[in-house]
Amino acid sequence: MKDTSNDLSTGGSGLSRRGFLRGALVGAGALSVGSFEAVAQMVGGPSVRGWGVPPGLVRIDANENALGPSPRAVEAVLSLVTSINRYGQNPDLLGKLARRHGVPVVEWTDSPFAPVKDSWIAVGAGSSDLLFAIGHAFIREGQEVVESLPGFGFLTRLANMQNAESVRVPLLEGMKPDLDGLSNAVTDRTAVVVVTTPGNPTGQLTPLSQLKPFVASIPERVLVLVDEAYIEFAENAEDREGAASLIADHPNVIVTRTFSKVFGMAGMRVGYAVANPAMIDRMNSHRGNTLTLLSTHAASAALDDETHMTRSRELAIDGKKYFYAQLDEMGIEYAPSESSFVMMNMKTDVDELVRRLREDHNVRVGNAKARWNIDGWIRVTAGLPEENEAFIAALKKVMVSS
Repeated sequence: MKDTSNDLSTGGSGLSRRGFLRGALVGAGALSVGSFEAVAQMVGGPSVRGWGVPPGLVRIDANENALGPSPRAVEAVLSLVTSINRYGQNPDLLGKLARRHGVPVVEWTDSPFAPVKDSWIAVGAGSSDLLFAIGHAFIREGQEVVESLPGFGFLTRLANMQNAESVRVPLLEGMKPDLDGLSNAVTDRTAVVVVTTPGNPTGQLTPLSQLKPFVASIPERVLVLVDEAYIEFAENAEDREGAASLIADHPNVIVTRTFSKVFGMAGMRVGYAVANPAMIDRMNSHRGNTLTLLSTHAASAALDDETHMTRSRELAIDGKKYFYAQLDEMGIEYAPSESSFVMMNMKTDVDELVRRLREDHNVRVGNAKARWNIDGWIRVTAGLPEENEAFIAALKKVMVSS
């Protein structure tokens, strides 16, 4: 008999995803029955049905949260849909984020146009909005950006567009970041050093015990950007604390996070940065007013839903463990991950493999060769249990018929 004690599709007690939503929302006094049924339509359907995608499509290529958004975030959006003719933002969001990361609290006013002074938090339309502002604020022509290879590479691409030079430092064995290599690559021309933890596409975490001496080795004139988009998926609580605690002693550190991953709000485009106020002001001088009424209220509500964050993390962890067991049986190499995805070494033509998974089985996975020039590897996001099982079944069929 299948052990469902950790199965988030049933909750281990016969609780379906629809039942979970109903219980969570009604328990919180959030939704009316009519509103709940509107939300429930997004979760029902055939057995292989991901939240927010057509029935039968297994989309596990974009690191989206398969559990969907927090019910509280959904309620926040539903409660405001008739108010989108007005400007606005949630006045509590800045303070909640500041308290979450242990930095001084500065609250927004209820005006979306009032400037915020001395804030340690900046909120933008996804972390990419903030990375774009950081690149324009801190990188000048002829300077250098140091980053791991392969890696997310956002600032590297932006540097190249601004006639700055990208310095890429290869990963160590096991896809670990080479912190010594990154530090040694810093020159008089270096403007920014980027550390992504967990790494994308590698999923490798850089513990604070390693990050702290690394940051101390970087000259204060050089910005250290710590991208923590996936850190809430780390299995150990201490690893989820992140690098914000370093900012007080190292004013050249900026930490970025997003609501797109563990919070399940990729379509809402909310991200934030933590840094000292001088850095925040410099960054904000290169940004427009990109926040929306709906996104800031949804983000504020999501922060209050610890249950959803825990379930999202557990869903990813359980999905990865399932992948590991299946890959071990199949003799396929993989990189154990602290993120929501797993890198898998297929040792084959992954262009053809990815094409056949997509066209023959309606399963979409990440092509690491096409995206990061990692030949033979794919990156697969942990989805719902039925999505994970559909992927493994499709993978076996494709491999047997190859």
